[in-house]
Amino acid sequence: MGATGTGCWGLDLVHSKRRVARAVAVLGAAHVAAFAVTTAARAADLPVKALPQLAPVANWTQFYVGAGLGFDFASGRSNLTPTAGGPALFNLDGLQGADLGLSAFAGFDVQVAPRFVVGGFVDYDWSRQRTAVNTTLFGTANLSAEMPSLDQGWTIGGRAGFLATPDILLYGLAGYSEMRINNWNATATFGGPVFTMQESAQTSHGYTIGAGAEYRLSSNVSLRGEYRYVALGHNTTVDPLGAVWTTDLSEHVIRIGAAYRFGQFGGPATTAAAAPALNPAWTGVYVGAGIGGDALTPHVAASLPGALDFNAAGLGGADVGGTFTIGYDRQIAPKWVVGVFGLIDAATNGGAQVTATGAGAGTTVTSDLASVKWAWTVGGRAGYLVSPETLVYLLGGYTGSTARSITYSVFGIQSTSPEREYHGATFGGGFERFFSDRISARAEYRMTHVATRDDLTDSVIFTSVSAGGTIHTLRGSLVYHLPTP
Repeated sequence: MGATGTGCWGLDLVHSKRRVARAVAVLGAAHVAAFAVTTAARAADLPVKALPQLAPVANWTQFYVGAGLGFDFASGRSNLTPTAGGPALFNLDGLQGADLGLSAFAGFDVQVAPRFVVGGFVDYDWSRQRTAVNTTLFGTANLSAEMPSLDQGWTIGGRAGFLATPDILLYGLAGYSEMRINNWNATATFGGPVFTMQESAQTSHGYTIGAGAEYRLSSNVSLRGEYRYVALGHNTTVDPLGAVWTTDLSEHVIRIGAAYRFGQFGGPATTAAAAPALNPAWTGVYVGAGIGGDALTPHVAASLPGALDFNAAGLGGADVGGTFTIGYDRQIAPKWVVGVFGLIDAATNGGAQVTATGAGAGTTVTSDLASVKWAWTVGGRAGYLVSPETLVYLLGGYTGSTARSITYSVFGIQSTSPEREYHGATFGGGFERFFSDRISARAEYRMTHVATRDDLTDSVIFTSVSAGGTIHTLRGSLVYHLPTP
């Protein structure tokens, strides 16, 4: 019996140990669960750190269409010779003609590396403006002429560029061009008989090279400035009288344009954090500087009573210029900005000249080309914000412009016109976009119509000289906006 009692006690002891172990396990699990719940509750009270947003990679792989405006300049040499040979009847060396032109273009880009873009394009250029000259000798003989100008043309080619920033593409281009040029058209009257000298309009083929910069205003809109040189080669035509025209021409095309780009700007997201949103300061004082060009459309009249009357109208000169500006803008509504500004333009044409020789060496005429020396403008602008960073605006103001003096030689007699300041109204418009909180870029076109001055007599050749006209100005600028106190 004792053995049996001892065995029962041993079994009870074993069962007791098992119950204790189960109790400990239950208590431990409960403690762990309670700790987990408490930790989760405490964690719920802590601030949650947001995951970084993913930024799209800049990607210029898109199709686009666009339009632009600017200047066309034909330069080179032209001469008119009899079909039977002999001395040239007429020679011209220098600026052949100029006009205001328009462009339409389309193309595609492919971003082949983080910093490099290649693409193809086709564009179409046209113009209808010509420069006309009329001269009367001794009251009976009259010579009127129209200078060459671009009629229409197209170019197909490619471009390759480097991304200075994700939004700014600097590129070079090359291609093949076909251009139709409206050539010389001259009519001479000598008391009765009328003689017409006309260089037939010609379609020329050549190569195109150039360069430009394109700046993205938004995901689907970009702005570009571009220069193209078109070599048109050697061409020969025969006028109605049978004389032979020979030309070696080049076309210089300067354009600013806007493009609409199809599709979204940006590729797959990366692990880089998104760039902070811009906080543009449209209200405040700004200063800026820019570069571009001017084209002059003068109306010039000169006379020597009883001997010579001269009249010319149309684009007659061009230059490369810079601009310095200061102004104040105020954002008066969520989408509207108004402001005032003052600016100074300075320019040079590098001493460009034109030389014409008729019927031998004794009738040579040379002249500098018209250009702006410097000008000032005060005015105002009003614009609409197409996005918080991008402003489209119109401007108006008053301008004083000093034309560079012109030295010319007529039949061996040389004279220099005096420098004068011309005054008139200025109108225009442009685009401006911030690419940091304080720095913006703008592209701008201005047209200034100046009043005619009749105090330009040189006292050497002409007894009466007057001039007026229109100045067309294109500028691209960088602007710094000062912090608002």
